[in-house]
Amino acid sequence: MKSSTQISAKSLGLYLAVCFSLLSVLLTLILLVVIDVTVTKQAKASIGGNLAELAHQMSYRLDRAMFERYREVQLMADRIGRDGKPVSGPENRRMLDALQRTYPNYAWIGATDEQGKVLVATRGVLENADVSARPWFQNAKNNLHVGDVHEAKMLAKLLSNNTGEPLRFVDIAFPYGGLDGTTRGVLAAHLSWVWALDIQRSIMEPVDAARKLDALILSADNIVLLGPPGLQGQKLELDSLKKLQLGTNSFNTERLLDDHEYLVGISRGNGYDSYPGLGWKVLVRERLEDAYLPVKHLQMQVLWIGIAVASLFSLLGWRVARIVTRPLKVLSRSAQQLEAGQPVKIDVIKAAYTEVNTLSGSLNSLIGNLQQKEADLKDLNATLENRVDQRTVELKQALESVRDNENRINTIIETAQGAFIGVNFEGRITDWNTQAEKMLGWRREDILGQPLDTLVPERFKATISKTMQVFANTGSANFINTHLERLVLTNDGRELPVEIRIGLINTPKLKFFSAFLHDISERKQVERMKNEFISTASHELRTPLTAIYGALSLVNSGLVGELSPDAKELIGISYRSAERLVRLLNDILDVEKIESRSMTYERVVQPVLPLLEQSIRATQAYADQYQVRFELVCESGQDAQAKVDADRVIQVVVNLLSNAAKFSPAGGAEVTVRLQRLPGFARVSVTDSGCGIPESFRSRVFDRFAQADASDQRQKGGTGLGLSICKSIIEAHEGQIDFVSEAGKGSEFYFDLPLATPG
Repeated sequence: MKSSTQISAKSLGLYLAVCFSLLSVLLTLILLVVIDVTVTKQAKASIGGNLAELAHQMSYRLDRAMFERYREVQLMADRIGRDGKPVSGPENRRMLDALQRTYPNYAWIGATDEQGKVLVATRGVLENADVSARPWFQNAKNNLHVGDVHEAKMLAKLLSNNTGEPLRFVDIAFPYGGLDGTTRGVLAAHLSWVWALDIQRSIMEPVDAARKLDALILSADNIVLLGPPGLQGQKLELDSLKKLQLGTNSFNTERLLDDHEYLVGISRGNGYDSYPGLGWKVLVRERLEDAYLPVKHLQMQVLWIGIAVASLFSLLGWRVARIVTRPLKVLSRSAQQLEAGQPVKIDVIKAAYTEVNTLSGSLNSLIGNLQQKEADLKDLNATLENRVDQRTVELKQALESVRDNENRINTIIETAQGAFIGVNFEGRITDWNTQAEKMLGWRREDILGQPLDTLVPERFKATISKTMQVFANTGSANFINTHLERLVLTNDGRELPVEIRIGLINTPKLKFFSAFLHDISERKQVERMKNEFISTASHELRTPLTAIYGALSLVNSGLVGELSPDAKELIGISYRSAERLVRLLNDILDVEKIESRSMTYERVVQPVLPLLEQSIRATQAYADQYQVRFELVCESGQDAQAKVDADRVIQVVVNLLSNAAKFSPAGGAEVTVRLQRLPGFARVSVTDSGCGIPESFRSRVFDRFAQADASDQRQKGGTGLGLSICKSIIEAHEGQIDFVSEAGKGSEFYFDLPLATPG
């Protein structure tokens, strides 16, 4: 026995040592693989991100430089011809020559008359020539002010060219007008494509000293405008170009026309300020083996470190295994004596870890507890019968209480004012009270057990069946504990509008839907009459009122002649009153559409910032009446996009801006419009410095026809429908609207729109 025990102990130690060593090696290898994958991924992402950032910098510099030239030509077009002097005069020639000297990349600048004849040009080139057939002349007259890169045509032989390559230009052209504001001709500038090469060199040369990088500029249709000679003029068909979105940058691995794999950073221009952009794309490429060379060095370092760590852990595992097995030998011998029935008292072993100490003490306690448990078991058997009798009495009392509760619930349901219907999960009717008989005409004994479809009009049966199927598959439903308005069939075939509140009982023993029904046919009739009246009255009033408003607008503007001061004041009062009535009718029609659920929304994914800018422009004239100015602050939402109906969102913002201007103190007050990008949504807020909203009125701010008080309403004007309409529009966009206000210090109204990924 002693020999067998020693062999087993030695085998356990060996097994533990081997297992510890293998586990150490395995865990070390896993950690090394994880570290290698993570670090490699991060390193590759960092290298690719660096290329994408270089592409973005170059794309930004191109758009910024084009904006500066775009703005220069536009400003010059605004000035030329305005002084009443001939466009072909020496002053204009000196101005064009001065601009060309200031920025030599202007290869040619000239002004034409309305028929396309060149009146004045830098250094006299092409003067008196007919350029009416040139695309830049036609585009300028059609409000297209920038043309993409092209080779020189008429100027190819007239301008010097020391580059050894064909002259290429980017055209910028704007129409100009005379003193009377009519178009008199076109001012155009041919920007030499050499400036793009200068931008490329300024960005790439500092980096290219350490890395072999190439930068390519592509047109909107992926033609290489600037790049290595073998690629220039070629069209690139790359997956990453097809997926590239406007104003974004990314990186990817691509195989280009030379059949080499490259790591490519890509960015697409988004224009700059008023310059709309030409859709140019910038690619910065590096041979894949050169780009990932630092990653290979890093992988080798990680491998050698892993081998060293695995060896160290194996030695530690062998040592720990020997320490663990030593005290277990003592416990093993004591357990064998206990198995043989010998009286044993195990001494507490002083081991290096607490588990062995605890185990030896627990074995001693176990022996004493076995004897104590045997005595306790005899006592428990003696009292078990008494406990069974006591539990039987308690169970009878519980059953009686359940019956009483069931009778009470049945009485409550039976005497309820509304109709009650119970439906099991198979869609069959299980409960039907007296009010249900009176409302729907079926007797209880005739309807119980019938399918729920019996009460549903034929056109809705498929929807009910689908809803029950979804509940059976998912165990959840969105109609639970909500007020629903539905049509049900009576026994005589009539469709009765009812309001339903459905509850769910889902316990191991009870599984059914409970529904309380209330007849709302009279209420529906009243609502229908009200809506018909409002709709008819609003539409009948809108046509004559629009005509009156238009006529008053013409008279008030002075187009029909000067009026006496008294008449002008009366016309002004009438004009403002008609304007308020038009707004009131529009608000009433919007409310009627919202109530009838006929309001339509054409939602598309688009940036939020341009909508705010358009709203401010639309409201500024109104704010000028109160000497209020708007300030747009974009903290973190310049690129925030949402799926919205642009007109409806502008309607909301204009309403908030109008309210803020109206209730701000006159004389230089400022209203702040702020756009923020928060987690998951974009927030638009409008803050004024007015009198604030009284505490007693805050719960009714978004109610229809709600006003803070009558005197303020008479002073400021308004229908009381605007904020209610705003709330409905924002909620239809799956957003929310709210406000913060402090009496005497102004108010901040804000709404949140869910962010959307551009697609």
